[in-house]
Amino acid sequence: MKISYTKLQKKYGGKYVLTDKPDGKIVAVDRNLGKAFKMAEKKGYKLPAVQYVHSTRTVAIYEVTVSLRD
Repeated sequence: MKISYTKLQKKYGGKYVLTDKPDGKIVAVDRNLGKAFKMAEKKGYKLPAVQYVHSTRTVAIYEVTVSLRD
């Protein structure tokens, strides 16, 4: 079940949110990414998806270029 970013901002603004898979179940939340990873690992999630949630009334726009090498 996908949670809207606005709802994430209200509840987890300024924190890292780790999920079992992209747009999956939330398994750990913390302001410190290292602590969040440790919490997720204790629950059995070694490679969770990570998303930083900006505080409310903040919009971030990123431009990313991906290159795959053969």
